[in-house]
Amino acid sequence: MTTVARATTARARPAARRTHAERSQATRQDLIAATIRVIEERGLENASTFEISKAAGVTPGALQHHFASKKALILRAATELVHSDDGNGNMAVWPRPDIPLRQRAHAAITAAWQLIYGRPSYVTMWSIFMACRTDPELLHHLALERETLRVRMAEGFLQAFPELVGTEGHASLANLIFSALRGMGVQEMFRPPAQLCAGQHAILVDLLVIRCKQANAGAVPSPALARPARSARRPSPV
Repeated sequence: MTTVARATTARARPAARRTHAERSQATRQDLIAATIRVIEERGLENASTFEISKAAGVTPGALQHHFASKKALILRAATELVHSDDGNGNMAVWPRPDIPLRQRAHAAITAAWQLIYGRPSYVTMWSIFMACRTDPELLHHLALERETLRVRMAEGFLQAFPELVGTEGHASLANLIFSALRGMGVQEMFRPPAQLCAGQHAILVDLLVIRCKQANAGAVPSPALARPARSARRPSPV
């Protein structure tokens, strides 16, 4: 057989057919992606099963086959958003600990914003969280997922900034930075001025640099030492 004939035969060879399990998994992922997309465009209250199945290119019956209820689908979509934050951002956020401190702090804050908190899907995730606040089952499940992510993020934070390992208050510092970025991410729905966001990022970078330098100098203040001491003298009567 000539080279041309072999190439023609290879092109004509049909692609391997997917298994039933592979097709089923692909349909589930399409439905999850469609749910997130519909919520982003229409809001959770308008994300009907009809609209979601239409966006996914399947019938409402197919949706019910893969997810027993809209609640189950919403829960799966919210879980997917939480884990996509971790998968897309957790490893890539943290710079190597051997690069200069300010460059490292700037890289960490910028990457955390671009890969996690500043993404459009972050607002979608919080809209789902807020809508679930009256459903104890959903809220408990999502709280567990978020706590798992928080722990992983805190571990990555210390790996990137080893200066803070063993210092008092390092967990509170990490949580403060994440909380600030979290609030800024939610505020993106109001489209705040870009310079305001940049200024807040710069303050977080400065805070991180200052605390790391204090740790290197052995001068990180503990919460107890940061409070002014009370006078031992009793106040004189008025």
